[in-house]
Amino acid sequence: MDQKGNNRKDFEQLNHKIDLLAMSNSRLVSQVSELLSQNMELQKSSQAQAKEFTKAITELKSIIREKDAELAKLREQVNKDSSNSSKPPSTDFYKKPNPKPSTLNGRNGKGTVKKTNGGQKGHPGKTMELKAEPDAIERCLPKDCEGCPLFGNCEATVVGSRNVVDLAIQAYQTQFDQVQCSCPIQGGAIIRGEYPAGVNSHFQYGDTLKSLVVTLSSFGMMSMSRIAETINALAGISMSDATVNNMILSCSDKCKEQLPNLRKLLLESHTIGFDETGIRVCGKNHWMHTASTRDLTLLVSSPRRGKPGIDDCGVLPHFKGVAVHDCWSSYYHKDYAGATHALCCAHIDRELQGVTDNYKQRWARRMQKLLMVMYVKKAELLAKGVAKAPSTMLKGFSNQYDKIVESGIKRNPIPGVLKKGRGRPRKGTARSLVDRLQKLKADVMRFFTDFRVPYSNNIAEKSYRLSKKKMQIAGTFRASDGGERFATIFSIIDTCRKNGVGPIEALSQVFAGTFSLDFINQPAR
Repeated sequence: MDQKGNNRKDFEQLNHKIDLLAMSNSRLVSQVSELLSQNMELQKSSQAQAKEFTKAITELKSIIREKDAELAKLREQVNKDSSNSSKPPSTDFYKKPNPKPSTLNGRNGKGTVKKTNGGQKGHPGKTMELKAEPDAIERCLPKDCEGCPLFGNCEATVVGSRNVVDLAIQAYQTQFDQVQCSCPIQGGAIIRGEYPAGVNSHFQYGDTLKSLVVTLSSFGMMSMSRIAETINALAGISMSDATVNNMILSCSDKCKEQLPNLRKLLLESHTIGFDETGIRVCGKNHWMHTASTRDLTLLVSSPRRGKPGIDDCGVLPHFKGVAVHDCWSSYYHKDYAGATHALCCAHIDRELQGVTDNYKQRWARRMQKLLMVMYVKKAELLAKGVAKAPSTMLKGFSNQYDKIVESGIKRNPIPGVLKKGRGRPRKGTARSLVDRLQKLKADVMRFFTDFRVPYSNNIAEKSYRLSKKKMQIAGTFRASDGGERFATIFSIIDTCRKNGVGPIEALSQVFAGTFSLDFINQPAR
């Protein structure tokens, strides 16, 4: 009995333990289920957070790229100066650019830093030539000879001479008297003399004085009041601002008669440089367009910059030669297809320098060196009397050009992701330059394929430089036709200067009505 009772007791204890284990297992299962549920929720939450984090990182990367691009653009604007962009030197102000290698301005064409001031090595030099016979001779006697009773009896010789070249300015008035008489041959008829042509009133200014006034205005860039004051100080001749203005208007009208002949001479040229610059007329933006050669200059003021302004100049629409200009798209209008185009490599050189300075891309410097080598090689061939580059040399330079352009394309891929909004993605400054070099290769190399074409458009840029000086002094042309009149007069002045005729001499002929452009040697162009 005792053994059975003990067995039953053990059995009950085991059942109790089993029940406890079952209850514990049930709680564990419940806890595991709860943990699994929490784990699922955590996984879902982490996935959502991961997506949010990924989205946020993507947005931040996009913002960083935009900020980097904006920063690069601002840095590029800050770094721009006259050496690596089309900005004029006047915009450098007190921050002058560091000397950089230049294809065009290097010493001896070796691409070193720009030339220093003054005469360069090898410059022949030039000094003023003295007259064979001086206008006056002053004898420099010893002090002991002053008051000497034997003065003039001594033997004296000239042991040295020094010359002083000075200027004598004085007013010169000519009075023309009209003479009347009774002619016995004509039966006592009263006959009267005629005044010379151009002598039209009781009092008037002469052609030389008027030409000096216009020269001071259109070449010396002086204001009307300052001109009147200067003439009065120099020669004692008083005149009002209105008189100065009338002289300028009269000269402009007479010079305007020569513009058709000037355009005709330009159209007969092989190469013409075209350019434009902004001016102010009556406080508004106008544009000074130029068409220039080594011997001819034409300036035209227009309120429009694009094709209408170029048409107002009246040369490029009818020109069949080589037109040298920058990359401005208006020069490539279909109406100007009759002309052969050539690009100013000085502009290209500055743009390449900008890519080197702002983006540190080697291909740009390689292209600069290639243009420099072509420029130097052309000068060497011309010095030897060779008028055309050998075909093998030209092919070699062409292949180098293509390789550099390919390198630039690889270095600047076009972004494949479109930004929000319409239009194509921005190429960027470097890629845009590469594409232009690829598309306009023939025009870039024109200076080497045709030795008559210059490397740069410096001739055209120099022709309107004084109009910018006029803006610095006056700020604006105050008359609506002020820019046009300045352009007309300066076209004649600069054309004469290029052919060895001084502005006063030329304008004196203009006022006298004897001026002509026939002195220009047309075949020499």
